[in-house]
Amino acid sequence: DGSCMLSSGDTTVVCAVYGPGEVKPSKELIHKACVDVVYRSRVGNAGIEDRKQEIFIEKSCSSAILSVLHPRTAVTVNIQEMHNGGGLVAACVNATCLALLDAGVPMRFLIACIHCVVLADGTVTLDPSLKQQAKARQQNGSATLLFTFESRTRAVISSHTEGKVTQVKLQEAVTMAQSAADKVFSFYRLVIARKFSKEL
Repeated sequence: DGSCMLSSGDTTVVCAVYGPGEVKPSKELIHKACVDVVYRSRVGNAGIEDRKQEIFIEKSCSSAILSVLHPRTAVTVNIQEMHNGGGLVAACVNATCLALLDAGVPMRFLIACIHCVVLADGTVTLDPSLKQQAKARQQNGSATLLFTFESRTRAVISSHTEGKVTQVKLQEAVTMAQSAADKVFSFYRLVIARKFSKEL
């Protein structure tokens, strides 16, 4: 089992990973482990938006976990939002990756998620605040983008886009997000190195 509390700007999430462990018969897969993500917002009951976030986090993590090593088991990920200052889904994915590392779950590669907005004037902003996200939603010809990168080749393994963006601006956003992902991977290495130096 592993856990992590991650703050990214004004956004804070807590993540706990359990397993590989017992799985419900309805979710059991005979050839690999089932990855089950439960996301809880700070206030209110779970809604459609929460389920959409769960699915994105689940798909991003499933590609990284070596689930074939543990058939007929479940890796359960519980995420609790503490404060949302923007870029919540990216913070959830990154916290999940750190919690998986803390739990010692076998992984093909690490993952880093970057959130960005492309405004109507062509400005690309990484890790936008809630105000910047709201501005992007209101403007015609703007978009919010999520990219998840893997650590080996820095390839995009999952993405989500809302709004309208040109091919040129999309490529610019991917390039900027890749550079930011490199910093996230460096942060992972620093955190894990500190954890093991304290344990020794």
